[in-house]
Amino acid sequence: MKEKIKEKFIEVYKMDIKPEELLDDSYLFGPDSVYGLDSMDVLVFINELKKEFGLEYSTLDTDSFMTINNIISFIEKQKKSESV
Repeated sequence: MKEKIKEKFIEVYKMDIKPEELLDDSYLFGPDSVYGLDSMDVLVFINELKKEFGLEYSTLDTDSFMTINNIISFIEKQKKSESV
């Protein structure tokens, strides 16, 4: 799943980097992002992940999508709650 998320991030933002260059705990969005992506960019990425992983959510905390590890945690929690 991690590799798929990294590849999607690179694809969506047309970056010239390899998936292994994306650090799992680096901020992808916001003022601490080394990629220069902001709060509007995170919404675009969340929409892409929604399509890719079939995510459903009624409320959304964009902080859950700031790092690769946060994204994985969010998706795993959602998948667990769906199977219960």
